Amino acid sequence: MPRPNVALRDATNPLTPDESDAVLALASEAAAVDGSQALSEQFRLSVRAREHDRVDHLLATGPGGELVGYAQSRTGDGPPSGELVVAPAARRSGVGSTLLASLPDGIRLWSHATGAAADAAAAFARANGLVAVRSLHVMGRSLRDGPAWPSASLDPRYAVRSFEPGRDEDAWLALNAAAFAHHPEQGSLRRADLDQRTAEPWWDPAGLILVVEADDPDVIAASHWTKVDPPGGDVGEVYVVAVSPDRQGQGLGRAVTVLGLDHLRSLGLDRVVLYVDEDNVAAVRTYAALGFVDVEVHRQYARETPRGPSAPASLG
Repeated sequence: MPRPNVALRDATNPLTPDESDAVLALASEAAAVDGSQALSEQFRLSVRAREHDRVDHLLATGPGGELVGYAQSRTGDGPPSGELVVAPAARRSGVGSTLLASLPDGIRLWSHATGAAADAAAAFARANGLVAVRSLHVMGRSLRDGPAWPSASLDPRYAVRSFEPGRDEDAWLALNAAAFAHHPEQGSLRRADLDQRTAEPWWDPAGLILVVEADDPDVIAASHWTKVDPPGGDVGEVYVVAVSPDRQGQGLGRAVTVLGLDHLRSLGLDRVVLYVDEDNVAAVRTYAALGFVDVEVHRQYARETPRGPSAPASLG
């Protein structure tokens, strides 16, 4: 296959609706072949919304103009992060390497692949001088059997209620930003990102559980956002657990996690999963104590040393 053309889509030259649809179709085709998503939720949402604030989209096209690969890079407070997917029929033809060469220097590239696809992603990384720099563990447990989790225990000064749209957005975003101040993805969540998620089919305000001050229920001390995607499925997710930094050490993390597990079990679901950084040792220990075990591991790759000057790929 000839070297693909790589077109940049950004704020000055945004994705078209047809291009967005083509990227999502390509990602779905790859997921069906690989058995895992190449693009994570945030990256798919950015494609669907054709978002360009701190986001660049790269489209690789073949000789006939067909989409054969896609990459996205996101910038924030830390190094840029990216994800990349190649059409199954166009693999091993240089599409992935061409896209990688067009991404910003210092990019940290996620692989969410599992099984044989994970082996292929690791081989691609090695061939392009990338090494694993971060690990994201997917942990899971049964909601029907297995080790029992304890009842939630809260100090009487706290109360529990569900998120109320139109009331809690700003307070929850402030809690999330404080709790994840050093997290490169979650800590940068903005109102537009929250609105995107609450517009998704799986959104259920009853599943966003808040621990609040009993005397001032607008003050959120901790939260557990649970998720069931697809709606009506049999697997729930511990989506986001946040504890205000000034409330650390009070057992709120474990308590609000248990409240979320109780909620998911009440829906009659079979299993629950979560994603947690390997470096978050305290969280990993908490989840393990609640009966969670490793299911798979996602990797983020980066260059050991910055690459030198090279001829950029064609940006149309």
